[in-house]
Amino acid sequence: MFRFPDTRLLGSALILAGTSIGAGMLVLPLVSSAIGFLPTVVVFSVVACFMFVCALLIYEANLIVGKGSSMYVMAGVVFGRSGRQIATVATLGLFYALLAAYLSGGGELVHHGFEALSGVDISLHWGVVIFALLTSVVVFYSTRAVDYVNRLLFLFMLITFWGALTLLMPSVKNDFLTIKTTAYSSVLLALPVIFTSFGYHGSVPSIILYQKDNTKGLPLAFFMGTALVLVVYIIWLIASLGNLPVQSLMSLSHTGSSISHLIASLSEAVSQRGNLDKLLILFSDLALMTSVLGVALGVFDYLASVFHRKDTRWGRAQTILFTFLPPVGFALLYPHGFVIALGYAAIALAVLAVLLPVALVWVLRESKEKSSYRVSGGKPVLIACFAFGMVVISAQCFVIFNSP
Repeated sequence: MFRFPDTRLLGSALILAGTSIGAGMLVLPLVSSAIGFLPTVVVFSVVACFMFVCALLIYEANLIVGKGSSMYVMAGVVFGRSGRQIATVATLGLFYALLAAYLSGGGELVHHGFEALSGVDISLHWGVVIFALLTSVVVFYSTRAVDYVNRLLFLFMLITFWGALTLLMPSVKNDFLTIKTTAYSSVLLALPVIFTSFGYHGSVPSIILYQKDNTKGLPLAFFMGTALVLVVYIIWLIASLGNLPVQSLMSLSHTGSSISHLIASLSEAVSQRGNLDKLLILFSDLALMTSVLGVALGVFDYLASVFHRKDTRWGRAQTILFTFLPPVGFALLYPHGFVIALGYAAIALAVLAVLLPVALVWVLRESKEKSSYRVSGGKPVLIACFAFGMVVISAQCFVIFNSP
């Protein structure tokens, strides 16, 4: 008989989903406009499958090395000093790039949100600081606080998302969704951001640690989190791509226009429904907050492990400073750097979430280490995941070398 997963497991799935959704929901219409709707859905599905398997690989390795062990610890145990160095560079590169992206986007949305909702005009820099302070307070308190706050934010996010959909869906034009614009170069340009938009893997060790002795249901949590992200992204693509001509979206993308410009364009497209802009602004804030909570939790636990900070108020305060100061600095210097930071995060995420887990599981299996969970498929699955990670890295290099 089917049993609904317990609340902590469901909360874990929502943390993972919330970590991903903030990134993809806001920029996917821009990066996928040149691909077309149906090809983008195919790319989404392929990426989602690989990312789900990679989460299971991290889970398998974690159960062998020690429940809740960070990637730094696992790489050190299996590969020694060189493994720790690779894990440190990849993890900090990923975490700080993602946090910088979310803080940049969050600062921008706080800036426009204050103006739209209350008429108060604050600078982008103050928007970044406010967004960072709100997040740091929750992460400082506890992982359980992140879980409960994330559940609440996720609920409100779904409500605002549904409200926006009720305004956008009646205006969806089928012709906009069926235009054939796919080019291989467009897929390569979009792949790094699409890949990063499914990247909750830095938080997986924290989720395992949070579950304590109740880890058997985690594969289901990984599946629920990944599936929820995929479904929400597809619905968002229908609502956004179906309301704006491809030329308009490509123009926004090529000119480096921000998230707020996308929201303004969608609101203008259905201008007779005046509350859309407010709903989208609120939804964007909530989506970014759920993302930044999940990523910040992963950074916090990772840095506490690396620097051996105690779980006291003073120790947690030190870790919070290590967690937020570098990305806040980037966000203040580049307040419009959301998409830029997401793109560069793809390389670090490919190493951390794909290549390193594959290598860990490969070596642990060769050494005959036993795990209570084993990803099916054997070496062919490991090879396929490794190839996928190399494709993502190559795609980001293609983006870098083809940037104007």
